[in-house]
Amino acid sequence: MQKRSNARTPLIRRFVASVMLVSMIGGTLLSVIIASVQLNQLNDQKEETARLRLENVLESAAYAAFNLDSAQAYSLLKGFENDPLFQEITLLDNYEDTIASIAQPTHSAEREATWTNVLLPAQPNTALIYPLMFHVHRNNEYIKEQVGYLVANINFETSQAEFLQLMWTIGLSTLGEVLLVAIILTIFFHKHIGRPLSNIIESIDKSARVGRKKNTTIEKVKGHDTDEFGRLVDAYNNSVMQATSYMMDLETAKSELKSLSEIDPLTNVSNRRALIAELNMRCEQESPFAIVTLDIDDFGSYNDAYGHQTGDALLVTLANALTEHLPEGTPISRSGGDEFVFILPNKKHQDVVLKLLSPLLNIVLSEELPGGTHSISCSLGVAFFPTDGQTPQKLSHATDVALYVAKDAGRKCIRFYDKQSDLARTQREEVRRALQKTIENKAFTLLYQPKVNMKTGSVTGCEALLRLNHSIDTTHSHVEIIEEAERNGLIVALGREVMHRAFSDMSKVLDKLPEGFRFSVNVSPKQLISEGFIVDLLATSEKYGVPLRYLDIEITESTQMFDTASSSQTRQWLKNAGVTVTLDDFGTGFASLEYLLTYGFDQIKIDKHFTKALPIDEDAKAIFNVVQYLADRLNMAVVAEGVETPDQVAYLLKHGFDCAQGYFYSTPLPVRELLLFIVKRQLSSQICVDMT
Repeated sequence: MQKRSNARTPLIRRFVASVMLVSMIGGTLLSVIIASVQLNQLNDQKEETARLRLENVLESAAYAAFNLDSAQAYSLLKGFENDPLFQEITLLDNYEDTIASIAQPTHSAEREATWTNVLLPAQPNTALIYPLMFHVHRNNEYIKEQVGYLVANINFETSQAEFLQLMWTIGLSTLGEVLLVAIILTIFFHKHIGRPLSNIIESIDKSARVGRKKNTTIEKVKGHDTDEFGRLVDAYNNSVMQATSYMMDLETAKSELKSLSEIDPLTNVSNRRALIAELNMRCEQESPFAIVTLDIDDFGSYNDAYGHQTGDALLVTLANALTEHLPEGTPISRSGGDEFVFILPNKKHQDVVLKLLSPLLNIVLSEELPGGTHSISCSLGVAFFPTDGQTPQKLSHATDVALYVAKDAGRKCIRFYDKQSDLARTQREEVRRALQKTIENKAFTLLYQPKVNMKTGSVTGCEALLRLNHSIDTTHSHVEIIEEAERNGLIVALGREVMHRAFSDMSKVLDKLPEGFRFSVNVSPKQLISEGFIVDLLATSEKYGVPLRYLDIEITESTQMFDTASSSQTRQWLKNAGVTVTLDDFGTGFASLEYLLTYGFDQIKIDKHFTKALPIDEDAKAIFNVVQYLADRLNMAVVAEGVETPDQVAYLLKHGFDCAQGYFYSTPLPVRELLLFIVKRQLSSQICVDMT
C-alpha cells in the first residue's frame, strides 16, 4: 500500500497553483467583502429593531390568541401596516391556524435579473417566531400556558438596494478580471477534473450494465494512475468486490429467513403466513381441494389447569399426530393458539373427507400428559374450493363458520360449511351489535303486568317486562334476543339497565302503591352471581329512593345459579335486605326438589304452558296439585302465570290458589296506566267489602 499522507499529488499541486492565481485578484474583491459586512451589520440592526417592536406587543398578542379574537388580533397587527421593516406578520393559534395576518406590498420580485443578482443573491426575509404565553387559572393556581405564535418576516430589501449602489462603483472595475479568472478556472477544471471524471463515470456505467455478479471492475484513467482519481478507481473496485460478496451472503440469509418465517417454531409445521401463500397458489391453480380447521376441545381449561408449558407439549403432540395420520405431503399449518389448518388436495366429496377425518375426533396420545390425559377430542370445520369460496379469505371464513357450528353442536364433531349456518351466524352477530347499541343508548321500555289476588281482586304486585325499541330486527322475538344476550354475555349489562329503569319507574308512583306491593324484575343467573350485583342494587335503591322491600327478583330455572357458592351468599343477603326471590317458569327448566329445598325461594311461578291446559288436561292438574303441596310444605307462595279464561280462574280458586297473572286481568301496561289499574282495583275491592 503506497504512502501519500506527506506528499502532495500532482493534482493537488495543480489545484494549489490555481488558488494562487485566484488570490491575485483577492485585493480587488476585498471591497466587495467589506460591503457585504456592512450589509450584514445593517441587516442585524434591522432585525434587532424588529425584535424590540415585536416584544412590545407579545402580551397583547397572547391575550388575543387566548381568546381566538381575530378582530382584536387584526387591530393589534394594524399598527405594523405600511411599515417597511416587516414583510408580513401573522398571529397563529396552537394548531398553527391563522387568527389574523397582514402583509406589505413588495416589489422585490420585479427587480431586474442583472449580473449583480448572480454575484450577490438577494437576502432572504428572516422569520421571527415568538411562542405566546398566557397566565391561565387552573387547579387553583395561575400557570403559564402556550396559546399561539407571533410570526414576522423582516424585509431587507431597502438595505440591499443601498448595497447595490455600492456594488456599481466597484463592479465595472473588476468585471474584466473576474471574467478572465473564470475562463482560466473553467479551462483548468475541464481539462484536469471534468474530463477524467467523465471517463470514470462512463466506465462505471459500462460495468454496471455488465452485471453485479461478475465482479466487474473499471480501468484507471490514463495519466491519473497516482493521483486522487487513481485512488478513487481503486476504492470503487474494492467496493464492487465487497458489495458482490455481501449481496451473495444476503441472498443466502434471505433464503434462510424466508424458510424460518414460514415455520411455527413450537410445532415445526407451517404458520399462518405460509398457509395464506399455499391457499393463494392453490386458488390460482383452480383444482378442487378441501380446507379443514381443527380446534382442541377445552384447550383453554387444560392450559389454565396445568400451565402453558404443558399446553405447548400438547400442541406439539397434536401436530405430530396430524403429520402421521394425514396423507404424506398434506400442507399443515398452525394458524394460532390451538387451531390447526390443513389442505386436502383433490377432495371434493363430504363422505370421503368425513372418512379421512373421523379418527381425528379423538386422538390417543402416545404418552400420558399431566392430569391423566390419555387422549384429546377435537372439533373440525370443513369447506371446499371452489363451491364454498374462491379466495383464501372466503375459505378461511367458511371453515371458521363450520368450526363454530361444530363447537355449538357439542364439540367432538365434524361440520361442513353451509350458507344457512353462515347466515344464521351473521344474523346473530347483527342482533348482538344491535343489542349492544340498545344497551348503550338505553333504547328500550318497560311494561308492567299486574299480579292479582283472585279472591279479593286487589293488586299485589307486578312484573317488569322488557320491550326493545325498533333498533333490532323485528323478525326476532324478544325471547330469542334475550337468549342471544345470554349466549354472548350482554345479559348482565342489559339486566343492570332494566333494574335501573324499573326502580326509576317505581319511584314515580311509590307513594300511591298499596301495602305489601312488590314489583318483580327478571334477573339472569349470570347477573345474580356477577361481581358488583349487590353493590349496584344498593346504589340503585338509594339513587331512586325505593326501598328494597318493594323488590321481587324473578329467576328462571338454571343450573348455573346453583353451581356456585356465591349464589347462596347473594340469596342470604337478599333475604336480609327484604328482597323476595321467585322461581320463574317452574317446570320448564333445570330445577329439582333439591333446589327448592336448598335455595329458599319465597315464591314459585307456574309456567303459562301448564296454566293454558287448565281445567281440561289431567297432567296439568297434577302439576298444579304437586306444586300446591310443595308450596304449602315449604312455606312458599304460588303464582299462576298466563291466566286468560274464567274457567281457569274458577279452577284455581277452587283448589286453593290465590295469586294469578295474565291477560284475564290485564295486559302489560306502562307505569302510569298500571297505577290507574291499581286504583280501580282498590275501589272495586272496597265496594265489594262494603256490600258484604
